[in-house]
Amino acid sequence: MLSFDSSLSNALKLSNTTAFWVLKLYYNAEGSSDFIGVSDTHRVDGSDIYYGLVSSWGNYSQSLDFFNFTTSTGNMSVRLINTDKSIKGGRFSDLFSTNNFANRKWELFLNTSQAGTYDTAARMIGTGIISGDIGYDYESVKLTLLDNSSKYHKRLPTNVVTSATYPNAPEKNIEKPIPIAYGDFHAKDNIGTIPSSPKFDYFFTKGKFPAIITNALNEADGYVYAKVDNETMHTLDSDNIYIYNNGHYIACDTSNTALSNPSLKYKGTSWFLFVPMSAESSVSNWVDGSFSTSTTLSEYTGTENRDISVPEVPNLGVVSRVDVIFNYGTIYMTNAEEYSVFGVDALNGGSLDTTVQIQSGDGWDFAQSGHLEIITTPEAGAISVNVKEMGVLVTLAPSKTLTKRIDDLIEHRIYEYDYIEEGDMPSETYTVTTERVVSIPADIDYVYCSGKGRRYGAWIDTINSAVRTNANGDEPDPNYAANDLIENPVYMIEDILRTEMGLDSSTTGADIDIESFDRSGNAQTDGTKGDIAFTFNDAIADIKFAFSQYKFINSKDLINQICKQICSWVWLSGDGKFKIRTLLRPSDTFTADKTIDFNDINFKSISRTKLNTVRNDITVNYNYDYGQDQNLSQVNTTDSTSQGTTVNGNNQTLKLIIDATGTLDSTTATQLADAYKAIFKDRKIVLNFDCVRPLYNDLEIGDIITFDNWNSNLKLYGTAFNSDYFIVQDIAKTPEGCSIKSIKVD
Repeated sequence: MLSFDSSLSNALKLSNTTAFWVLKLYYNAEGSSDFIGVSDTHRVDGSDIYYGLVSSWGNYSQSLDFFNFTTSTGNMSVRLINTDKSIKGGRFSDLFSTNNFANRKWELFLNTSQAGTYDTAARMIGTGIISGDIGYDYESVKLTLLDNSSKYHKRLPTNVVTSATYPNAPEKNIEKPIPIAYGDFHAKDNIGTIPSSPKFDYFFTKGKFPAIITNALNEADGYVYAKVDNETMHTLDSDNIYIYNNGHYIACDTSNTALSNPSLKYKGTSWFLFVPMSAESSVSNWVDGSFSTSTTLSEYTGTENRDISVPEVPNLGVVSRVDVIFNYGTIYMTNAEEYSVFGVDALNGGSLDTTVQIQSGDGWDFAQSGHLEIITTPEAGAISVNVKEMGVLVTLAPSKTLTKRIDDLIEHRIYEYDYIEEGDMPSETYTVTTERVVSIPADIDYVYCSGKGRRYGAWIDTINSAVRTNANGDEPDPNYAANDLIENPVYMIEDILRTEMGLDSSTTGADIDIESFDRSGNAQTDGTKGDIAFTFNDAIADIKFAFSQYKFINSKDLINQICKQICSWVWLSGDGKFKIRTLLRPSDTFTADKTIDFNDINFKSISRTKLNTVRNDITVNYNYDYGQDQNLSQVNTTDSTSQGTTVNGNNQTLKLIIDATGTLDSTTATQLADAYKAIFKDRKIVLNFDCVRPLYNDLEIGDIITFDNWNSNLKLYGTAFNSDYFIVQDIAKTPEGCSIKSIKVD
């Protein structure tokens, strides 16, 4: 909601108030005095003159797509009188010889005769750029006023590989994007301690993100250089540098790697491939990917063994040796006679080896099965071995296939609208994904790494030299600090606005509505949770996003892509700032931004959203693999009541498929699916009404409203109104009031 000053707010509360707009049309260099002011009648405000040239105001309109989490904001038209001698002794169009208005700033202000200065920031209701499409005749000039989307939004990533900076980059990589990396791709959580000896820590990571090669071979040191981002990463690990080949990530020997965050380098022919093994069900804990689970193999006299096998692996290079590597728990033995794997002795002076070489050279057939076996005799005594994890480690000189075909170098995202205007019979499946309509195939050389992405800047702590506070303005943010890892997707959006789009680079808060971002993404020491925690029904600390944007994409599309995965909208407010609103679940507690007096509105209609907007079978695809270019995991949730035949049922299973490429985390994906189910499983009540007074012109899309003095004879589909909450979906403003379409959210 806009924040009008108290003088204006108090004046608008008076029933006899007449409100008006004044418009500043900037030209040329857009200096403080480089503008022509216009209004519906001649007005003077100090040294500022507003010429009475406006013959008609268009509606200043904002709109959000409730079901796709996108917005369209801030566009309007205005018609000016262009008759002879109407301004400065001539026509308005005569000014074009010295004043260029095209692609310059405009500012619109709401005022009343009772309230002072016209053009204060607290009275601005719209700003943007003037379209270059200016047409006129003898009588009038028509101007189209656009928002600042085209000014602010740009192609991302903004940093590319240039021959000037990287003269030894592969030619195919010149002018290709340096990726943007967010979140935690590093060591897997909740699987126990991952050992570094033997080399399990090379492979047990959450994911790998791409690093574009910037130096094919450095003459001075013989290394290949690559860059994972243009910003310093929270964590890079020299153990976790890979090439991708035929579905496998092959790790470089850490003795041949080095880091200069956010760059990495590698060389040499010593690389490691880890192949997960299979084992019979009684000892599946040996190969379940967790170091916190185990199975004990024991024998007092005789032989005890378990079946294990190694799957087929494509030819990835020249193999020099093959080992089975182990992580052990408790080991007990007296004088054990034999302990072997695939028939190879694993005893070394009475102790067990953690690395057992089972093949030397390139003759190993990977499609192998055998035993892990212990043999003892009564004289030797008992033996028991607790195995936590095991696998095959292949040392090889890989065929270094670095080139990756990028089928969509530029991603332009459009969304499938399944809504039928003349009827509302739904399709069975509604896929919330993207169609990539601009495709520029390109071959680019990448390597991969595992680590942690971008860090918070000083902006998370300080705005305008003061401690950044929460939405209530009374508590500092306890969860995040400068240099912490950014995992919260709300603040990933804010970082994109700041770092990639160049807004608020000095942490002033001039271009970004800090309060709305903290309300959406923050958790407070006073117990107040950010809205995103309610949406995901989880602690904010557990909502973890991680992704690399390594293809060109428009910044608006990237922000919308994140918004879709967190049930949020980002838009340019009428005060010129980016704002965010995160939608709570219907069962959560809403707080109204404004209460509308029913006596101040002209009520038009009650309706429901289309039946084909209902979705009660939700699938979320997540865990994106950048080598394979696909999500590897999915979760699903359904709602039987919504599918059923009761009064609350829709008599149909209606599916929704979401590509959540922003997260690797199963808990986050599961809670996202559940949030979509809670929000989309039912049709929503829609209210259409006109506000007959400008008292409510401080409302914007995304604001939550409720009503006073509701007409008790007017029920919401048979249910009496009871402080119900609605979100403003569409609003069209005039100087006299506004028209609003709102959707019930509680």
